Amino acid sequence: MPNIKESHAHRIGCSQLAQALGITRNFGTRYDLWAQHTGRQTRQDIGNELRVALGEPMEEVLKPFVEARLGRKLRRDRVEYVHHTLPLVANLDFRAEKVKGERYRPVVDMKTSLGWGARHRFGEDGTDEVDDGVLLQMQGYTLLTGAPVAYVAALVPGPELKLYTIEADKELHQMIEAGVADFWKLVETDTPPAPETEAEARQRWPRHDPGKMLTASGDLEAVIKAYANEKARAGEIDRLLQSIKDKLIPAIGDSETIASDTGQILATYKANKDGQKIDWQAMVVELTKDYSPEVLATLRQRFTTTTPGARVLRLAKSLEV
Repeated sequence: MPNIKESHAHRIGCSQLAQALGITRNFGTRYDLWAQHTGRQTRQDIGNELRVALGEPMEEVLKPFVEARLGRKLRRDRVEYVHHTLPLVANLDFRAEKVKGERYRPVVDMKTSLGWGARHRFGEDGTDEVDDGVLLQMQGYTLLTGAPVAYVAALVPGPELKLYTIEADKELHQMIEAGVADFWKLVETDTPPAPETEAEARQRWPRHDPGKMLTASGDLEAVIKAYANEKARAGEIDRLLQSIKDKLIPAIGDSETIASDTGQILATYKANKDGQKIDWQAMVVELTKDYSPEVLATLRQRFTTTTPGARVLRLAKSLEV
């Protein structure tokens, strides 16, 4: 079987297409992927995670059920498919047997390690309603293999097996090729993608340039004013919620549960589990009470580090409501 980690070292896997094209941030941002390919970030190795280790055995468990749904036998596919001009690679789970008239065997992909959030990523069984990340992954598979269709077998919590049919789409293939070419040009020229989130901007510009001033365009000024308005609204909501709690909590007293007159539970008000906290500062003082001032000064210097100050967005007084 191809070493997928090595295959993706200098190429983009189809499961990363939505990330490379900046369409979804489910598994990281476009900037994250660029930073990994330019050596600025180390990609997390998930090979030892239980969900990954159980992936292939679970696929074998699901295989007969998927075969029954499709009416076709499935075969493991150990071939690595690579685009003829772009750094795009596909490693598949299965291919289905061809039926009369088909030139290429359909792709079958199994999603076996899905959490409860999967219910929002997948629609009705028997449709093509999958999220954008899965859609682009399947379109990448059909692009590289020539398959007319890709089937997605998703084991969603319940558990329930759902099957989706994704037909090859030439327009999406063209979009993928253009998007991969654009992204890889950024990698080759060491040009970071434009940040799309606060977290990405903090990564790119962790410190400000003293004295530098940006003159806001009309659009940017409108965004700042919208932020000021929403921040004011959030403050009003926080104050309203607190005023309601100020009436509610005293009325509850020492009761644990609040119920309606019909017995319906409305809320609970009880303590969390007790926690323990070590007073490390007091411990250090106790352990070093016999140390000389010179030794203490040396230790303080040795174990003192500087934490860079985080940039904070502060509105001008004139915009505060």
